[in-house]
Amino acid sequence: MGDRLTTSDRRRLLALIGSGLTAGLAGCGGGGGGDGGDGGDGGDGGDTATATATATSSGDGEVPAEYETATSLGGTERNPDSLSSKEAVNYQTEPSDGQQCSNCQFYIEDKNDDGMGACAIVAGTIAPDAYCVSYAEYQG
Repeated sequence: MGDRLTTSDRRRLLALIGSGLTAGLAGCGGGGGGDGGDGGDGGDGGDTATATATATSSGDGEVPAEYETATSLGGTERNPDSLSSKEAVNYQTEPSDGQQCSNCQFYIEDKNDDGMGACAIVAGTIAPDAYCVSYAEYQG
Protein backbone atom coordinates (compact mmCIF):
# COMPACT_ATOMS: atom_id res chain seq x y z
CA MET A 1 0.00 0.00 0.00
CA GLY A 2 2.86 2.45 0.63
CA ASP A 3 1.90 6.04 1.35
CA ARG A 4 -1.65 6.42 2.52
CA LEU A 5 -1.91 10.11 1.58
CA THR A 6 -1.71 11.23 -2.01
CA THR A 7 -0.15 14.56 -2.94
CA SER A 8 -3.59 16.14 -3.29
CA ASP A 9 -4.59 14.74 0.13
CA ARG A 10 -1.48 16.29 1.67
CA ARG A 11 -2.21 19.63 0.00
CA ARG A 12 -5.79 19.52 1.25
CA LEU A 13 -4.65 18.69 4.78
CA LEU A 14 -2.16 21.56 4.78
CA ALA A 15 -4.82 23.92 3.43
CA LEU A 16 -7.30 22.86 6.07
CA ILE A 17 -4.71 23.30 8.81
CA GLY A 18 -3.92 26.73 7.43
CA SER A 19 -7.63 27.59 7.37
CA GLY A 20 -7.96 26.56 10.98
CA LEU A 21 -4.97 28.64 12.01
CA THR A 22 -6.27 31.66 10.12
CA ALA A 23 -9.73 31.28 11.65
CA GLY A 24 -8.21 30.77 15.09
CA LEU A 25 -6.11 33.90 14.79
CA ALA A 26 -9.08 35.86 13.51
CA GLY A 27 -11.01 34.81 16.61
CA CYS A 28 -8.24 36.17 18.86
CA GLY A 29 -8.71 39.74 17.63
CA GLY A 30 -10.58 40.77 20.76
CA GLY A 31 -13.69 42.85 20.60
CA GLY A 32 -15.44 39.83 18.98
CA GLY A 33 -18.68 40.84 17.36
CA GLY A 34 -17.93 40.58 13.66
CA ASP A 35 -20.19 43.56 12.92
CA GLY A 36 -17.68 45.42 10.80
CA GLY A 37 -15.57 46.93 13.59
CA ASP A 38 -13.53 50.06 13.22
CA GLY A 39 -11.65 49.15 10.06
CA GLY A 40 -8.61 47.54 11.72
CA ASP A 41 -6.99 50.89 12.37
CA GLY A 42 -6.60 50.41 16.16
CA GLY A 43 -3.34 50.42 18.08
CA ASP A 44 -2.53 47.40 20.21
CA GLY A 45 -3.90 44.66 17.88
CA GLY A 46 -0.54 44.24 16.16
CA ASP A 47 -0.27 40.90 14.38
CA THR A 48 -3.75 39.81 15.42
CA ALA A 49 -5.34 42.75 13.61
CA THR A 50 -3.39 41.78 10.49
CA ALA A 51 -4.56 38.16 10.73
CA THR A 52 -8.17 39.28 11.07
CA ALA A 53 -7.88 41.60 8.09
CA THR A 54 -6.29 38.86 5.98
CA ALA A 55 -9.01 36.38 6.81
CA THR A 56 -11.94 38.68 6.12
CA SER A 57 -10.93 41.41 3.71
CA SER A 58 -8.82 42.23 0.65
CA GLY A 59 -11.61 43.72 -1.40
CA ASP A 60 -12.80 40.42 -2.82
CA GLY A 61 -13.68 38.57 0.39
CA GLU A 62 -17.40 39.07 -0.15
CA VAL A 63 -19.53 36.70 -2.19
CA PRO A 64 -23.16 36.96 -3.32
CA ALA A 65 -25.65 35.56 -0.79
CA GLU A 66 -26.29 32.37 -2.78
CA TYR A 67 -22.66 31.31 -2.19
CA GLU A 68 -22.32 32.09 1.53
CA THR A 69 -23.14 28.55 2.75
CA ALA A 70 -23.34 26.73 -0.59
CA THR A 71 -22.04 23.19 -1.08
CA SER A 72 -19.02 22.46 -3.27
CA LEU A 73 -18.70 19.85 -6.03
CA GLY A 74 -17.24 17.41 -3.50
CA GLY A 75 -19.95 18.03 -0.90
CA THR A 76 -18.13 20.45 1.45
CA GLU A 77 -20.41 23.15 2.84
CA ARG A 78 -18.89 26.63 2.79
CA ASN A 79 -18.47 28.16 6.25
CA PRO A 80 -17.94 31.93 5.97
CA ASP A 81 -16.28 31.98 9.40
CA SER A 82 -13.42 29.63 8.50
CA LEU A 83 -12.07 30.57 5.09
CA SER A 84 -8.50 31.09 3.97
CA SER A 85 -7.59 34.29 2.17
CA LYS A 86 -6.58 34.06 -1.47
CA GLU A 87 -3.10 35.21 -0.49
CA ALA A 88 -2.75 32.39 2.05
CA VAL A 89 -3.43 29.74 -0.61
CA ASN A 90 -1.41 31.42 -3.39
CA TYR A 91 -4.49 31.95 -5.55
CA GLN A 92 -3.65 32.63 -9.19
CA THR A 93 -5.98 33.39 -12.09
CA GLU A 94 -4.58 30.75 -14.44
CA PRO A 95 -4.48 26.93 -14.18
CA SER A 96 -1.39 25.03 -13.08
CA ASP A 97 -0.44 21.87 -14.96
CA GLY A 98 -4.06 21.24 -15.96
CA GLN A 99 -5.31 21.76 -12.41
CA GLN A 100 -7.98 24.44 -12.08
CA CYS A 101 -10.73 25.38 -9.69
CA SER A 102 -13.58 24.11 -11.87
CA ASN A 103 -12.39 20.52 -11.37
CA CYS A 104 -11.53 20.87 -7.67
CA GLN A 105 -13.67 19.23 -5.00
CA PHE A 106 -13.93 22.56 -3.10
CA TYR A 107 -15.25 24.58 -6.07
CA ILE A 108 -18.79 25.96 -5.96
CA GLU A 109 -20.11 26.42 -9.48
CA ASP A 110 -21.47 29.70 -10.87
CA LYS A 111 -24.93 30.28 -9.45
CA ASN A 112 -25.77 33.73 -10.85
CA ASP A 113 -24.48 33.57 -14.44
CA ASP A 114 -21.62 36.03 -13.89
CA GLY A 115 -18.94 33.50 -14.89
CA MET A 116 -17.50 33.30 -11.36
CA GLY A 117 -17.96 30.69 -8.66
CA ALA A 118 -16.84 30.41 -5.05
CA CYS A 119 -14.87 27.99 -2.90
CA ALA A 120 -15.77 26.06 0.24
CA ILE A 121 -12.42 26.91 1.85
CA VAL A 122 -11.21 30.17 0.22
CA ALA A 123 -12.74 33.64 0.62
CA GLY A 124 -14.07 35.67 -2.29
CA THR A 125 -15.32 34.85 -5.74
CA ILE A 126 -13.32 32.26 -7.68
CA ALA A 127 -12.65 32.05 -11.40
CA PRO A 128 -13.30 28.56 -12.80
CA ASP A 129 -9.90 28.48 -14.53
CA ALA A 130 -7.96 29.74 -11.49
CA TYR A 131 -5.74 27.62 -9.21
CA CYS A 132 -4.48 27.57 -5.61
CA VAL A 133 -2.40 25.25 -3.43
CA SER A 134 -5.57 23.86 -1.80
CA TYR A 135 -6.53 22.21 -5.10
CA ALA A 136 -7.87 18.67 -4.64
CA GLU A 137 -9.15 16.96 -7.78
CA TYR A 138 -12.87 16.29 -7.84
CA GLN A 139 -13.40 12.57 -8.33
CA GLY A 140 -17.15 12.72 -9.08
